Parts: sequence; structure tokens; C-alpha cells
Amino acid sequence: MSVQTTAQPRWPHAAWDVAILRGLDERARLELEGAGRLRTLDAGAVVFSPGDPADVVVVVVVGEVEVAHVPRGGRTPELQRVASRGELVGEEAILLAHGSRSSSARARSRAVVAELPVAVLTRALGRLGGSDAAERVRRSLERRAARDVLRVSALGAPLSEAELDRVLDALRHVHLARGDVLFREGEPAAEVFVVASGLLQVRRDEGGRPRILGYVARGDLLGEDELDPRAQRRVTVGAPAPAWVLALPREVFVRVARPSADTRHHTRRLRIVDGEGRPAAATAFADVYRLRVARSMLVIDQDACVRCGHCTWSCASTHDDGIARLVRRGEKLAAPAPLLVPNSCQHCRNPACMVDCPTGAIARDDAGDVHIREDLCTGCGACARACPWDNIQLAASAERLVAVKCDLCATRVGGPACVSACPTEAIARIDPSRVLDAGEPLAPRARAWPWVVGAALATVGLRTIASQRVSGVVLGVIVVVLAAAIAARRLPRLALHARVERRTGVRAGRVAHVLHVALGVLAVGVTAAHVGAPVVPRTVAGALTVAFGAAVLTGLFGATVHALVPPRVTRLERVVRLPEDLAAHVRDVDARLFGALTGRSEVVKALYARVVAPYARARLGVVRLALSGRGLKDEERRLLASAEALLRGHKSERLAGLDELVRLAVERRATGAVRLLSALLRGWLVPHVVLSAIAAVLLAVHVAAVVGGGR
Repeated sequence: MSVQTTAQPRWPHAAWDVAILRGLDERARLELEGAGRLRTLDAGAVVFSPGDPADVVVVVVVGEVEVAHVPRGGRTPELQRVASRGELVGEEAILLAHGSRSSSARARSRAVVAELPVAVLTRALGRLGGSDAAERVRRSLERRAARDVLRVSALGAPLSEAELDRVLDALRHVHLARGDVLFREGEPAAEVFVVASGLLQVRRDEGGRPRILGYVARGDLLGEDELDPRAQRRVTVGAPAPAWVLALPREVFVRVARPSADTRHHTRRLRIVDGEGRPAAATAFADVYRLRVARSMLVIDQDACVRCGHCTWSCASTHDDGIARLVRRGEKLAAPAPLLVPNSCQHCRNPACMVDCPTGAIARDDAGDVHIREDLCTGCGACARACPWDNIQLAASAERLVAVKCDLCATRVGGPACVSACPTEAIARIDPSRVLDAGEPLAPRARAWPWVVGAALATVGLRTIASQRVSGVVLGVIVVVLAAAIAARRLPRLALHARVERRTGVRAGRVAHVLHVALGVLAVGVTAAHVGAPVVPRTVAGALTVAFGAAVLTGLFGATVHALVPPRVTRLERVVRLPEDLAAHVRDVDARLFGALTGRSEVVKALYARVVAPYARARLGVVRLALSGRGLKDEERRLLASAEALLRGHKSERLAGLDELVRLAVERRATGAVRLLSALLRGWLVPHVVLSAIAAVLLAVHVAAVVGGGR
């Protein structure tokens, strides 16, 4: 089986022999030919598969193409239709708002197809005979695509063709933008809805705060159990991303399309799940849509991350403009490990930035990676505005503005520098749709302790058999290797990194880190063997021994902090922020505390004054929380219990708002604890580096003295 791309100066007439394309002018055809492609397919070759980006419309030029779909709740694909010469396949891409394919298409026989990019085709159709003609085309496509959706949904599957036509005649098409609400809790229930494209979030208001119940996806039915004329909506349904919904009036549903009892049970069972069929509560992540569209998402294991900043500076160092393509702040994902999703391009399956680019500067390569061609970029900022997660920025390049974002370090041998440079292997690029379900989002880390134990044993042997001169030479070699390892970590473009990773199977940053620790332990033993006598600090050799010992102690302290502190910081972070953000966050929490107290009952105000406010502003409270190891939820429960204990068992109906005050007070103290622990994670490094530099200088002086015949 083979798939070939055919390059021709002009496409055959059959490529344009489709009703919606016949009115295109010469300019539009040339634009589509330049941006699209002709494909020659053997029988059985795949045109597109479920999950592929819906960014092209396919015209059958020669042969036939089969379109199949797996019914909602089914497992076996069912043939929907066969498209022959001059017919469209995948035309729902025009309506899907950057969605993914839910159906598959294969060549039934040897065939030739033309692929038309949706972004270019949409602009061409917009110029086709004015807005009325374009609207007629859109309605025609909507009806055909709606038929395909209903035919494989729980609502439309049992219907005859005549009944399906009556439903199509009565449908209202609802196109939702990101953040729009389909209906709200308490509104009259006048329609039944079928999700045609995208993902909808189902939530309920509980005490003024939304509680996410789940998600519904293509083919799911909404509101069929709220059809009593006096019924009100029990939930709120909104769009976390662009979506397309089919709305059917209650009367038509009751008269024509009410499913059988078995089908109704089936729709209820499928109603509150996410797009991949998993319980939506499995991930405490506000934007489940983001997990569905991301193809290469950057994640950081917060329990292993030592907040050293290697990921950011290695990214900046790899690019000529010196601009980092990631920022280590963002939302947390509750997976088997607490993962931070930092600000960095996730190379979406259907990039909104690519659709909105007016010059075609953003494109995907054959692997699906999304890249920006600076020579075509005009710096208009359309892509930055289109990205829902602010992962594109404008930067100066050659005295003009261009868009920049993560390019997966395309010019670097060995892949992304941020992943390679991490000393604890806490960072990775993953496909969320595959990796998170497996339960092991990150690969196992290379262990340091075998090397440390080996280095300790080696020191025992050296102390036993090595002379003072030999131990001195060995110590000098260790210092040189340590310096080289540190320098290599600061040069992410070195091809050495890729060679190390290929030979060891371990990332270069981790190799350098383990080597640093092991050599530090070895150097302690070699120094002890070399000195062999009481230290006299007034001599160069004595000062060298003291400086080296102090450098080792600070290094051991840093290793201990790196092992114990990160999980404590993670338990205290609701949203991950950079150290420079924390002071402003404390001020924001203070303002929110004042606002949350306004209008509360006298009981709540009294509890706030006696318990909550003293807790929030206790001078040593930050230290106590940092040392306790407790998380936010445990601390909130403790503070709430302390406040309620003052009521002495008497229940009060005037405690509304107390939970919010407690949550904010704990947030304030936790932010202070995070500041303290973050300072601890970084603070040991300065004295360690200074003492190591002093030791290196004294070592050079000592060697010169020995070589020169002095002591």
C-alpha cells in the first residue's frame, strides 16, 4: 500500500466539479491549489482517521472513498456513505471550529483526491457571490453534517429517513465560542440538545462556587430528562472551547424523536463523561478541552522539580534571540503525580493560531509539530490573540516584531533543551490522550544513590592504597571534571548532550547532576586521604581544606533540601506561580479577604475577628506551616474546625461565607510558606558556588606551590 503526493501546475476539472466550488473564480482556485495538494491513493489507503485534525476538505477526483463512523457506545465502524467523483468528504471541517475527525475515510479503489485547507476555502467562499451565497453554502453543509452526526447518535440512530428529515427541518444550530453558556441552572427546559462538535462542561452552583460534574462530547444527548413543560434546568452547561450543538424543540422531540426505553438508558449512561470516555473528575484540571487537543504538552512533576530554572535558561540559550519559550507558572494537573502545565506551546492537533494566520507563516510538519516561519511572519499578532492559552508572544527580530513560541528546539540535536537540561528529570513532553491514561506520565528517573555509594566505596579504597602524591593528582582530576560538567550543563547547544543521551539512555542534565554528586562524595574521601594530618588553617593547604569542606557541607545541605522541600511546596500551591509573583499574590488575597467579609453576618464577622484574622497574620504561622508538611485542604479543615469550636456545638444558619474566608486565610499563610521554602531551595546555592570558587583558587595556588617546590 502506498500514498503519493502529486505535484501538478493545475488540478483537473473534476476537483472543482462540486456544487459549492463551481462559482469560485480563478484567484480562489489558484490560492487553493497553492495551499492544498493532490493525493494518489491505492485501494484501502487512509484519507483520514478518527482523531485527525479536521483542517482540510477532501474532493474525490478519481475513484471512490468510503466514509465510516463508530456509533456512540459502539466499537465496530459502520459505513455511512460512499463518495464518488465530484463529491466532498470531510466537509464538516468547515463547521467544526478547529475540531478533530470523528469518522474515517478510506479509498475504496485506486483514487485521486484533492485536499483543500479549510482556512483558505473559507476565505474563498466568503467572496463567493456575497454573504447570501456564502450563507446558503453554510446551511447546506450544516444540514449534511448534522445528518451524519444524528445518524450515529443515540437520538438519531433509531429514526427512519423520513423521521430524520423532520428532525433536521426543526433543528436550530447553535455555535458556541469559548466561554459561552448553552443554558443555565434554573432556566426553562424548552429544547433537547445533541453535541455535534467540541466539548461541553456540565456544572452546578454550590454555595456560590461552581462544581464541575463532567463533560459531554460529540453524539451525546443533553436535557432529554427535563421535558416537563414546567421543568427547569438542574445544571449549567457551557463551552470550554468552540463547540457546535444541535437544538431540537421539545415538541418535536416528544412527537418524533423520543428514543426507546433502551436508548434513553444508553444516553443517560453516556451523559456525564469527558471526550475520551473517562470520568471527568479523574483529573482536577479546569480545562479538560486542553488535554484533548494537545499533541505535545510540556509537564513538570512538581514533587521532583527543585525550582532551579534550568528549563527556562536552557530554552533561552538554545535560541538565537535569547527568549525563553516557556514560563514555569500555570495550572496543576492531578495525575498520578502533581504535574504543572507551564506556559509553552502544546502543538495542538487543531491549532487556532494556524487558522488565524493571514500569511500562512504557521504550519505543521509531517510529524504534526507546529512551526512559525519568520520570513513570512508580519508580526500582526493574530496568532497570539488566537491561542487560548497565551503560549505565543511577539518579540523583536532583525529590527521587526515576529511571533515566537516553542518549536521543540527543531535546530537542536537531541530535542527540547528544557527536557534535556533538567537535573531531576522532572520535565517531559507528553501526549495527554495517551500518557495520562497509562498512569505513568513520566518515565522513571535515573537513580543517583548507586553512584553515590560507589563513590563512597572508592574513597575507602583510595585512602588505603593511594600515596599523598597520587591522591593529590586524583583530586586535581576530579576538580577539572567537575568544572567541565558544570560548564557543559550551561551550554545546551553542545552536541555532547545528544551523544551522552544516546549512549546512556539518560538525559544529559541528569547525567551531569549525578556525576556532580558522585564526584563530590569521591572528592571528600580523596581529600581526607591526601591531607592525612591535622589541618593548619593559616597555610594555603589548610585554608584549601577548610574552604573545600565548607563547600561540601553546603552541597550536602542543598541535596537534602532538594529531596525534602519540593513535595511540601507542591502541597501548598493551588496554582503554580513564580517567586516574583508571590508578593503581589499576597496583596491580592488581602483585597479578596476584605471583599469576602463585606456583607457577612455578625456571627461570621465575629469568627473572622477571633480566629481567621489572627491566623492569617500570625508572625510565625508561615514557619509553622512550612515545617508541618500539611497541605491546603488539611489546613483549611483545621482552621474551620477551630472557628466552629467557638460555637460550642450550637449550629448557626448564618455561617454563609465562612468557608471562603477560611480558604483565603489559608491561601495567605500558604503563600508565605511557599516564599520561605522557595528561598530555601535557592538560598544554599550562592554560598556553595562562592566556597567552591574559593577552593578552586586555593587549589591552583597550592598546586603552583607544590610544583615550585614550596609547601
